[in-house]
Amino acid sequence: MIRSLQNSAAGINAQQARIDVAAGNVAGVNTDAYKGQRPSFADLVYEKMADSGRPVRATGKKPVHGSGSRQAAVIRDFSQGTLRETGRETDLAISGKGFFKVLMPNGSAAYTRCGNFSLNAGRELVTQEGYRIYPEVVLPEGCREIMVDRNGKIRTRGADGRIADLVDLTIYDFVNPESLKPIGGNLFAATDGTGPEEEGVPGQGGFGEIVQKSLESSNVDLALEVTELLESQRAYQMNARALRMTDEIWGMANNLRK
Repeated sequence: MIRSLQNSAAGINAQQARIDVAAGNVAGVNTDAYKGQRPSFADLVYEKMADSGRPVRATGKKPVHGSGSRQAAVIRDFSQGTLRETGRETDLAISGKGFFKVLMPNGSAAYTRCGNFSLNAGRELVTQEGYRIYPEVVLPEGCREIMVDRNGKIRTRGADGRIADLVDLTIYDFVNPESLKPIGGNLFAATDGTGPEEEGVPGQGGFGEIVQKSLESSNVDLALEVTELLESQRAYQMNARALRMTDEIWGMANNLRK
């Protein structure tokens, strides 16, 4: 009876975790470059049943029973999101694999797929939180237009109409980007599981291309997430009902009189 309670409770906890992940994906559906997540589950310990009161099996092996399931990990999906045109010169999107590198105030590096950049007071290209990108991009005085090609080459047009080369953007990738740690603001930090960063030229060596005046949308499939929510809620209700029925049967057994 106690095992039944524990299995039902494990099922409730697992489905609650699944609901939380799906709800987070739905909340991020309109966030630029948001990457959806999916939970991964593992079964709990299997134990041998006691012989007392159990039917004898021909194999002679003791039957086993599980202890339910638990959430083992939450895996982030870095598949490509849809690109949408914005018309802003400082908006950059990556079509393909790769991340922009961002310099944090403490000197560490962070990575992002969200290219809704802007200019700060020093005419530096920065994220919405004010963090500079790497390589650093500083626009010259009198710059009238910014041009970024698909290979990350940045050019500017001055007041006199002359075009000048500024800097070449590089993007970065990892052997296992799913191990990147989210740190807020659409930024990720490298971990031991990601492996060393790989620097590349946009549009070469398997890296994605830079698309100016565009942003990457979330890769969340809203219809799929709503389906996941409904399915998880049904499974949650089933486990809750099993828990309640077990409690009622246990109460009946405790109230038996000789």
